[in-house]
Amino acid sequence: MKPGLKKFILRSLLALSPVAAYVALYAALDPFKVIRPYNGISIAPGDSLERIPNKRYVAIEGLKYYDPQYHYDSFIFGSSISSNFTAEAWKRHLPPDASVYHFTAGANTLTGIRDELRYLIDHGFNVRHALFIMEDEMFQRQQRLNEMPYVPHYDVSPLVSRLHFHFVHFNAFRDPYMMLYNIAPWPGLGSKLVEDGKMATIPSGRDEVLNEDSSRGLDSIILGDPEKYYNERRWLVEMQPHPNPMQLSIDASNEPVLREIADLLNKNHIEYIIIVPPRFRSQPMSLIDHAALCEIMGQEHVKDFSNDSTLIHDLESYYDGIHILTHRCSEMIDRSYE
Repeated sequence: MKPGLKKFILRSLLALSPVAAYVALYAALDPFKVIRPYNGISIAPGDSLERIPNKRYVAIEGLKYYDPQYHYDSFIFGSSISSNFTAEAWKRHLPPDASVYHFTAGANTLTGIRDELRYLIDHGFNVRHALFIMEDEMFQRQQRLNEMPYVPHYDVSPLVSRLHFHFVHFNAFRDPYMMLYNIAPWPGLGSKLVEDGKMATIPSGRDEVLNEDSSRGLDSIILGDPEKYYNERRWLVEMQPHPNPMQLSIDASNEPVLREIADLLNKNHIEYIIIVPPRFRSQPMSLIDHAALCEIMGQEHVKDFSNDSTLIHDLESYYDGIHILTHRCSEMIDRSYE
């Protein structure tokens, strides 16, 4: 080998060694639990904080892990707003032998829901019932394919490869605070990551089998002393009503996706309900959008609560103006089946 070439190779290896070390550290620590096989537990016992999980990944891996035992046939789809539309409340309206699993992920999109439904059908799951929670923003929301924790599972989205999926997570790990916390979890580092929105406190009441995080503890706090809770959130108390109707949400960019969802449901003889939840002090879904949604999905399947004046103006029905308390979500499910 020529001396010049040898020197070039050595220098290149030396330059790449920090990257190789970082990759090896990422693989060894598996900070986001996306490398080692899912073992039925997404949060390690004893952890006080969690790396913000990729809930799209957790949902699919949990489904694969638990389905051989529970034989899921009823599925809840939605974004984080769907979290409190619980399996327990929905099961009251399903056959006694129904087995529920909850797909829920922050900022989920119509495309994401379509891909999840298609994944279930293509992989032979016996989908008998479906409950969709579709808030107004979902109709215009774009997929965030290059952000952790929003990148979809590579088995579900045709736009995401396994390599791309891990590259997105590796990029998140490159944050020096994240890397240091995984080596030595000091409280100060954890606080910094929580402040930056890259870690969170462990949710209480996590049910791995249903893929649900319970908010009942927070519900109890709000219902027990609502004045204290909302006084600490003056911005919510002082929120003014939305002055204009919501802009047109169903258009040429998302109508084909809705029609694909409807086609999958009808061709596979799946019983389904679509709940459109309200938002605090906001205008309801426009009449044009409501009519379009009913035409595409079937009027008998669409339950629009965005125009419920009581829920729109009841401060104590909300955690933050968008996410709705569990008992109110249960009431909407019950009313959908009246």
